[in-house]
Amino acid sequence: MPKPKFRKRQTRNKPVWQTGIAKERIRILFIEAEARFDERPDLSDRYVEIARKIGMKYNVSIPLLFRRRFCKKCKKYLRAGKNSKVRLNSKEKCVNVFCLECGTVMRIGYSKK
Repeated sequence: MPKPKFRKRQTRNKPVWQTGIAKERIRILFIEAEARFDERPDLSDRYVEIARKIGMKYNVSIPLLFRRRFCKKCKKYLRAGKNSKVRLNSKEKCVNVFCLECGTVMRIGYSKK
């Protein structure tokens, strides 16, 4: 019996102007999260959540600078000294970022270059 042929679902990329607007909105949301963290940390967490949803909807990656500012597990906005600890680990050549909300450790490698 022959195998049934399935058509692959067609996907289209979003127009360049839409992805440009999405990137700009993500940038604005992270800047606002930084500005509002002192008075309303819950609002900063919401901004991160919205930025992630925009990135997923328009298939846009969050820039590396902003990607390291929130916890990968609990999705909370991180600020060193307030709700995260930053330590250097010279044996493993990495920077350890500890989320004090959920206890997750993010390791960011570095080299001498």
